[in-house]
Amino acid sequence: VPYRIADLLKQIDERMGLLESKNDRPTLKSLRTRIESAASDPRYRFMFNSRLIEDTIHETIGNIFRVPNHGRPVTCFEMAGMPSEVVNSVCSVLARLAFDLALWSEGRLRLLLLCEEAHRYMPADPRLGFAPTRHALSRIAKEGRKYGCYLGVVTQRPGELDPTILSQCSTFFAMRLANEQDQAIIRSAIADSSASTLAFLSSMGQREAIAFGEGVATTMRLKFEKLSQEFIPGTAKREQALPADSGDDVD
Repeated sequence: VPYRIADLLKQIDERMGLLESKNDRPTLKSLRTRIESAASDPRYRFMFNSRLIEDTIHETIGNIFRVPNHGRPVTCFEMAGMPSEVVNSVCSVLARLAFDLALWSEGRLRLLLLCEEAHRYMPADPRLGFAPTRHALSRIAKEGRKYGCYLGVVTQRPGELDPTILSQCSTFFAMRLANEQDQAIIRSAIADSSASTLAFLSSMGQREAIAFGEGVATTMRLKFEKLSQEFIPGTAKREQALPADSGDDVD
């Protein structure tokens, strides 16, 4: 249900004015201050600047999750240049939306949420990271499979990941890992009969991986196909930014 932040602030003011809400007044006052500071933050201008409600939740969710997909079933969110507070909030909301959408579609919609640089969102240390994001992602990892919502986790440092989420991963693709702590985590997840395969883990080449778990019939060493340059995300932008190679530029 769409609503305006101004209406919410008005309701908080009315509540603060009531005689019986004497004990709640400091909490309400602090809540009002937080909402006002978020609404006046220039980074959130895209959300609070408009005085009218121009879009509906159906359109927004349809755009995010490609329903219907029209032959383009993948949505990529590029959040590299955004402040960490905004990235955490966006990631938390996306994870909750994905879980709820899969839950209420009753199995008709199957979603895979792939989380790149996952150690930022769900670090091993519970004091680090953003708690709502951690809870939303761990909920998908623990309960999502039975509703058709799956979690993919991509990281260079599995040793820095939350062990709870790591224990829920059923299929692993292990690429080159030099760190002993990271290798130990992969070793603990693989079956004893296939442990000798991990001897190659620190010396594998580019695009090579060791795959094991539910998704593959047996533990195997594989090599990913080399993608054409035009299919790699962001290459078009980089090519435009790079100067033409005339031989005059300074090395």
